[in-house]
Amino acid sequence: MIPAFAPPRQEPSLYPLRFDRTARFHELEPCGDVARASVLRWFEQARRAVEGRAFGPARPIVRPPLSAVRVELLGRRPAGAAYVVGAGVSTISAASFTCTYGLFRDGECVALGESVSMHSRDGMPAELPGDVRHKLAAIGGTRIPGREVERDPARLVRDAYPFGVDVRARAGELDTSRTVGNVALAGWYLDVLAELHLDVLGHVHAQPVGCTLDLLAPRSLSVGHLADVFYPGTYRVGVGVLDVDDSSVHYACGLFDGVHCVGLAEAIGAHSVASAAGRGAVELAHRFDRLRMRR
Repeated sequence: MIPAFAPPRQEPSLYPLRFDRTARFHELEPCGDVARASVLRWFEQARRAVEGRAFGPARPIVRPPLSAVRVELLGRRPAGAAYVVGAGVSTISAASFTCTYGLFRDGECVALGESVSMHSRDGMPAELPGDVRHKLAAIGGTRIPGREVERDPARLVRDAYPFGVDVRARAGELDTSRTVGNVALAGWYLDVLAELHLDVLGHVHAQPVGCTLDLLAPRSLSVGHLADVFYPGTYRVGVGVLDVDDSSVHYACGLFDGVHCVGLAEAIGAHSVASAAGRGAVELAHRFDRLRMRR
């Protein structure tokens, strides 16, 4: 089970770098909120700004397979609002650094994020240069609580996931390293979770499906990369349920190139939706039992 997340006190001043953002129409979900993938993209842009300060114009490519990204949604993200994205550097190790992010609306934190980036040279992890470490340390930043997850080795097995969808990489999803980028890969997991939710819902709900899927979409997503994801190529995203508690479903996800696992993710979302007739909530927890991870 993924541990509970208790957000710390947050305010924009805790983040050394801050950027103004206003959502554009294509960055919205059907419900009108800023999309999960858009929040991740804003955080990605902030990370690039951190790298620019630390590495300068000749900064090396930070390869997505050697990094991880996470987002925690804490509140509504309505269209038309003015947002501030905060970014900072929370930890620095020999060959990697961790950035943390906050998304603020009218001073209220509505999302938190974190990414771990590995410095690489010739496709292999390499020690961060001393001047880069100094510049990263000068940026500084605040830490946020982690979601440490003990990953069962069975998650590396494609057949352990009871639900799956094939995804074809697109040329427009490539980043500067010519592999499928972080935000695009996170979008794959989110899309397949939406497919799973359609399967769970069946015909229990008469409300327009977009509204229902918004309620079931994960509020937390953590993605780890194990290997490069290339174009062209067709991959399999597998999803299974780790646990169902009083209010949430905890998901495990795996990304496979044939039988080889190239990525893992965890997500947390609700298991009830509002009744279309306005008569309270429709409880769907029991419908997730058949989707539990296989051993």
